[in-house]
Amino acid sequence: MSSSGAAPAPEPSASGGVLAVQAARMTPGPSATAGADLTKFGADLFLADDKISATGNGSISPYSVYSALAMTDAGARGSTSAQLDALLGGDQQRQAGNITAVDAAVAKAITNSKGAHNGPIVTQAANSLWPDKSLQVSRDFLRQLAIGYAAQVHLADYTQDAAGARDAINAWVSERTHRLIPALLGPGDVTADTRLELVNALYLKAAWAKEFKPPSAPAAFTTASGRTVQTPYLRASSKYAVARGDGWVSVSIPYIGDGMAMTVLLPDKGAFSKVRGGLAGVLREALATKPAGVVMLSLPGFALDTRSPLVPALQRLGVRALFNGADLSGIAGKPGELRVNSVAHQSVVKVDQYGTEAAAATGVGVGAVAAPGMVDRVNVDRAFFFVIHDTTTKAPLFLGQVADPTTPA
Repeated sequence: MSSSGAAPAPEPSASGGVLAVQAARMTPGPSATAGADLTKFGADLFLADDKISATGNGSISPYSVYSALAMTDAGARGSTSAQLDALLGGDQQRQAGNITAVDAAVAKAITNSKGAHNGPIVTQAANSLWPDKSLQVSRDFLRQLAIGYAAQVHLADYTQDAAGARDAINAWVSERTHRLIPALLGPGDVTADTRLELVNALYLKAAWAKEFKPPSAPAAFTTASGRTVQTPYLRASSKYAVARGDGWVSVSIPYIGDGMAMTVLLPDKGAFSKVRGGLAGVLREALATKPAGVVMLSLPGFALDTRSPLVPALQRLGVRALFNGADLSGIAGKPGELRVNSVAHQSVVKVDQYGTEAAAATGVGVGAVAAPGMVDRVNVDRAFFFVIHDTTTKAPLFLGQVADPTTPA
């Protein structure tokens, strides 16, 4: 479904191997819809990702994966599109509206953070397409991605120089993630049979609205597997927003400008597996935080770096036609001529006393077929989940779990 009516698609102009489609960005969709759709999608994908074990560390970027899959769906037809629509919460109009709403909310958060003594929030999100120079990409598809996702098009030559194309895509991702993700795609992700890569890159660096105190001496932390380890804690007291549900408490920690936050979801003792199993529903409640009195918060710093090939996870979530018998004729060619060979994803999150630095990237490789309560103290001394989100849509930019802060993912 086109996201902007029936106006004729403009001719793309080329410069230096980059195609530019001149089209204004669409109107954002409803904030509540964007938040709900990305939260459900993120929780479902998080639980289906076999690279994040039930008792291990790991993170994904729901926003990044959603963006890359939604761009793919813009060219999908038939059952291929229907399966993606079901996973992403609605048709292409809704998907593009969701991403545009999040982009608008993040842009507002950046504006609100300007002038802060510790610098404004830095957030960079970018979408791109890398078609083979021989692929006759639909003009309507290019226009739809420009309107819904502000995507730029780069020409590649996979047949003659797959390694060079992979290096160019990785360099693009590395630049836009400030080198936190220097090599998203490996040799197996890009081959001479590749005809198109759809790529999202996301970078965030934000200082806390109120900095934590320097790390404490190591103290006890209970891991998801029940072991006790020693780790330093960051401590602060502030008027944080909190929520409480069946077997958990959440605390929302704002970044400068209050337009973005990290919400920590702490299961009660012995309830980690229960909360994890119902993550989608719990997140909806946890993100509906309410103002509270002064909360004394202690939280371990952590660093995660998670690389996830997502084809198995997406197949478990019902997206199967995309990888076998796909109809991507909205991109190019006839039904069955293209299919998705790989979905590569990497998420990096670093949290310390000053704030958060995080990056994510997703590449979809298309080939030719051959009840709230008040708390006055929260001690995050056991395995927990976290969500980094804007405070308007509350859509998760990053979602992860820290099962053991002393063990890097």
